[in-house]
Amino acid sequence: MLEAVIVDDEIHVMNLLEMFLQKTGKVKVTGTFTKPYEALKNIVNIKPDVVFLDIEMPEINGLELANQLIEQNDELMIVFVTGYNQYALEAFQVNALDYLLKPVSLNTIEKCVSRLIKLKNPKNENEDRKSPAKACCFGDFKVYGNNGAVRWPTRKVEELLAYFIIHRNYDIEGWAVGEILWPGEEPDKIKANLYTSIFRLRKTIKENSLPIEINSGRGGAGTYRLSLKGLGCDLNEFENSALKNTEIDNSNIHEYEQICRLYSDDLFMGKDYIWCEDKKEYLRLRYLNILKNMVSFYIKEGSYQNALDKLIIISRKSPFDEENHRKILKIYAHQKNRALLIKTHEEFKQKLLNEIGVEPQKETCRLFADIMADL
Repeated sequence: MLEAVIVDDEIHVMNLLEMFLQKTGKVKVTGTFTKPYEALKNIVNIKPDVVFLDIEMPEINGLELANQLIEQNDELMIVFVTGYNQYALEAFQVNALDYLLKPVSLNTIEKCVSRLIKLKNPKNENEDRKSPAKACCFGDFKVYGNNGAVRWPTRKVEELLAYFIIHRNYDIEGWAVGEILWPGEEPDKIKANLYTSIFRLRKTIKENSLPIEINSGRGGAGTYRLSLKGLGCDLNEFENSALKNTEIDNSNIHEYEQICRLYSDDLFMGKDYIWCEDKKEYLRLRYLNILKNMVSFYIKEGSYQNALDKLIIISRKSPFDEENHRKILKIYAHQKNRALLIKTHEEFKQKLLNEIGVEPQKETCRLFADIMADL
């Protein structure tokens, strides 16, 4: 039995959703709230498995509320129930597990609940089962073991593991990584720091039952090699994808979507790891290239909303890409969405002017004028 909380400022919608959830026979509604801040205050104590959230609410947007709830409990499942489809991209970026459009039906709710049950065992059952160990390198660097998120003894130990993961399955010279992590230190100090950090890293790996091996070079050669063994790793999956350089078609588009979901944000975002800047940029460009190829596929298939979702992601990663901006304008024109077309173009013009001091290209201006003349 899943335990659920509903947050929606429309009481009649909330009551209908509660009735549908109870009719499934698989969900117990343990709380309902019409005020988001009241929900935020109480959900931490209710400890539900899933929260069904409206997006357009007074006081606080449902997307922001979801972010704050996940900060309190990163295992909480979120399902958005809204009358607006334009928030889908933002919803899945806060790790929403489903996005339901109002008015909901019993059939829709039953399908959603079935997916949720597959993702989480009911409470008090199989509590001895552990989540698989994993390393999340895209976005904030996080590693999860048998006790949840790993707590590192020092930031340098954490950084050392990050360096090893980037260079996994390769022999690494100890002096090289030492000079990278402790620049400017005396050789003896670097050596002592490295040995101490290696010892602490291995100890932390063991304490958290992480399936990682760090082997030292034979004969005191001063080399190290890390193998991930059974550790799940988004970076490893992204780089080793069998779809590299494969043309996108209907048979593999879902696999490409899965690859894109691995890239939650840039590599080690928020970490001051100067040594990985080249790698970070390489992965960012590869991700953008995949997105652009997916846009071409979706446009060819006439799936303009899917293409638009990807174009918006590209615009956030590469905000001055005029070719990308023109494609967005063309799709809004196809959808006859005059308001969003004008808003998007004006914001793009202001960003160009404010941040790099230039006007849009003539081709972009002509396209906008032609579209406006036809709408």
